[in-house]
Amino acid sequence: MTRSTIAALLALPGMLGAVLHAEVVETDVCVYGGTPGGITAAIAAAREGASVVLLEQTRHVGGLSTSGLNRDEGEHMHPDTLGGLCQKFTKEAALRSGFPERAIMRGVRQWQSKHAEQVFLEILGEAEVPVRYEQLLDKVEKNGTRLTALHVRGGTSYRARVFIDATYEGDLMAAAGVSYTVGREARDTYDEDLAGVRYMDEKVKVSPYDDDGNLLFGVMPGPPPEEFGASEHPICYNVRLNLTTDPANMVPIEKPENYDPKQHELLARCIEAGYLKRLGAIIGLYDIPGSPRKKELNNRQFSYVSMSIPGAQTAWSEASFEEREKIHRQYRDYTHGMLWFLKSDPRVPESIRQDMAKYGFCKDEWTDNDHWPWYLYIRAARRMQGPYVLTQHDVTTRRHKQDVIHIGSHFIDSHHVTRYAVDRDHFINEGRMWQEGMRFDIPYRAITPKVEECTNLLVPVCVSASNVAFAAIRLEPTWMHLGEAAGIAAVMAGEGAVQSIDVTRLQTRLRECGIPLDLPED
Repeated sequence: MTRSTIAALLALPGMLGAVLHAEVVETDVCVYGGTPGGITAAIAAAREGASVVLLEQTRHVGGLSTSGLNRDEGEHMHPDTLGGLCQKFTKEAALRSGFPERAIMRGVRQWQSKHAEQVFLEILGEAEVPVRYEQLLDKVEKNGTRLTALHVRGGTSYRARVFIDATYEGDLMAAAGVSYTVGREARDTYDEDLAGVRYMDEKVKVSPYDDDGNLLFGVMPGPPPEEFGASEHPICYNVRLNLTTDPANMVPIEKPENYDPKQHELLARCIEAGYLKRLGAIIGLYDIPGSPRKKELNNRQFSYVSMSIPGAQTAWSEASFEEREKIHRQYRDYTHGMLWFLKSDPRVPESIRQDMAKYGFCKDEWTDNDHWPWYLYIRAARRMQGPYVLTQHDVTTRRHKQDVIHIGSHFIDSHHVTRYAVDRDHFINEGRMWQEGMRFDIPYRAITPKVEECTNLLVPVCVSASNVAFAAIRLEPTWMHLGEAAGIAAVMAGEGAVQSIDVTRLQTRLRECGIPLDLPED
């Protein structure tokens, strides 16, 4: 959640805090988190006639959809499950980015981050949703089971009938005293055969130790944990940036000031051992149609070493904003260093160095952040433990729910999570999942807390799910649909409990908004 733009806010002088201290904003619905799910929640509530305010922690809305994740993942989903505001955004962002209309009609949509942000701002403007930037949660007030106020750093207070937590981390949910979990459940917790520690990939014959017997960077301490047991470590994070080969739009990749080649020793050894023979085997490089010289970068789901830092993601959920800023900087420095290493180090084959040398940062993206994305790619952080916890069975077998508010369909998808030394000569990556998805109902109960914990909060991003189920839910299109449902439900709840709304009425309104809830079997 914290990005480099937050650093300035963390250092606000006390005088400014005093000026803002007395401000109180009263509204029907307060949405915390300008992610795609938060944007659709705010628009949906405003469309239903409520007064709304959208609070964003950075200086930009859009979450990952404006920070380098330039696609709707339509190639891994059933396009007939998408509709509503999600369809409106993805279609317009893709068209504006020059994506072929014939491909848009097939359901797969890609865009450029700069155009995506503009589309989000326009549809927020159309709905007359006010956006407040650089809003960092300080504390909340509660009266019984109802949230009464959200206070941010600087002194402003937001009072609302209903609050919606649309952050990737679930910070408001946690502050409100709602039950949640982080990490991965053991296989026997919910009887999920994909759960827990997983060794889907074989050990790698590359030494994870340096000459002094110390573990190399990116190899976690301790022995490999027992398979299928619980793990505190969630799915990996990485910076998901864009690069270009267009000289007119290029900022060269120079040597970072704090470059440490030791951070890339394991990568060098994997290259020398012949495991990694081309650039695309190390980093995911995706075309961005409409901008043929731009590439979208991502961690490779199956790669011996890629853009993640195993273990660095673990502290994020419970970290302070200042601590998150340091973690984000660690990922950015590591990524910059990896790009420089692949471009310049003599241990890298010339063919890879030449490929890497073609690329530079995109001059036209993230212009106020040295051309780096505002958000770190937070794949999973906190997950609510609500009145119903979705598990693998809800994704694969018990797929139909009477209180359905969106139909999911993505693969059960997890990149490597951790990496350990097996012995002096081998390491192993752990945590990967990749299983083709089926259509499955996501129920309204998955976005509501337990009634005894909070009755005026909805959580459309950090939904109530096991790690395995969340691996099929954690997509921006899914969160946009759940956000739209949350916005409508918030208005229906009014002064009552969000758990007590008429879900049948909510479903009728969702269908009117173009969100499909009735689909044939696979």
